[in-house]
Amino acid sequence: MGLYERITGEQLPKLAVHTIQALLGEVERERLTGAEAATYLGLSAAEQAEMTTLLGRIVYPRECISLGGYVALSNVGTTYDGSDPARGLGIGLLQTTGITQVIFGVRVNKVGSGTQSWQLWNDTDGSEVTVIDDAGAAGVKNLSITRDFAAPLTADMKVMRVRVKSTTAADDPVYLGATVSLRRASLLTAIELHEILLLADEPPLPYATATALKTRLGV
Repeated sequence: MGLYERITGEQLPKLAVHTIQALLGEVERERLTGAEAATYLGLSAAEQAEMTTLLGRIVYPRECISLGGYVALSNVGTTYDGSDPARGLGIGLLQTTGITQVIFGVRVNKVGSGTQSWQLWNDTDGSEVTVIDDAGAAGVKNLSITRDFAAPLTADMKVMRVRVKSTTAADDPVYLGATVSLRRASLLTAIELHEILLLADEPPLPYATATALKTRLGV
């Protein structure tokens, strides 16, 4: 048998498209693995290989927010917010629900000789999200860093902003802008709810008991 032949009904037992959609949605949200989805569908080894190829075609959704642009800094200082211009770098309001990964990118013109630290700062909570320590040569450059979270972040609105400092207080970097790219897994919109409820229809699907369904929904 083949995965696609079972989807089309050319071979039996036929696979329900809604069930496949719901399972792949949970894989995308990192609630199930591809192997677990294949088990619930009762796929053979050959069909599992086809499923792996199919999963490789899925583009996981991301969001990007821009954090300001062009601020010339003089004598940046050895501590964050060491000057008034340094307090005015990129700032944005971020909904943190379900975030599992942040990619922080900064474009700068490095002027100076010190190690310059570009920090993504959670201003609401007073905590560092991630930081790029640039010990490289001077010049215009694109810097980036990725941070993964062990568990999805909880629902809230947070003010995020960029901060900078240098090991050489007299450095004069030029901030040209920054972006934050977000990966979310644990969302619960009407679409997600529909897919989850489809997986509660009947055994052996993952949420086919009231206990499992309530746990997944967090109610």
